[in-house]
Amino acid sequence: MSRKSRFSFEVKLKAVKQYLNGEENYPSIANALDVPDSTIRMWVKAYQVDGEDALKPHNRNKRYSKEFKLKCVAAYLAGEGSYLNLANKFGLRSPHQLRQWVIKYNSHQELQDYDPTPEAYMTSRRKTTLEERQSIVKYCKKHNWNYKETAIKYDCSYAQVYNWCKKYQTKGSKG
Repeated sequence: MSRKSRFSFEVKLKAVKQYLNGEENYPSIANALDVPDSTIRMWVKAYQVDGEDALKPHNRNKRYSKEFKLKCVAAYLAGEGSYLNLANKFGLRSPHQLRQWVIKYNSHQELQDYDPTPEAYMTSRRKTTLEERQSIVKYCKKHNWNYKETAIKYDCSYAQVYNWCKKYQTKGSKG
């Protein structure tokens, strides 16, 4: 999945070089681009670690294993650095990613391998009866609300399963 950045590679590179050459400081560059200082700091740190490639647009999401995520979280919890420093150390594209992993870990939610299954998301919608939807929701509930697995098993779209389950969770069987 490609992500369209608000700023071109050239704009990011110019901002980073202005800072590194001592021409401007974080606040003045951030003010000129109408972004928080932290954005400029993130660009500079990424540039210092990975060079110009860090500022280029990416065509798809990076994939991280469960073990890698746990290693990053453990480093943060051990006080080895800030989100930004550790994100750069481990080659993450954003400190926000690490922050989300830490929040999930601290909430006792399982960190999982990134496993995109396009067929679960790209399956076309199909007509279902009320009874079918109820059995699909029951299956999904029994399997810890795993929408992707349920969508594949019942050959319907992820969005359908997600919507049916959310309606069930808010309104019960009447939903």
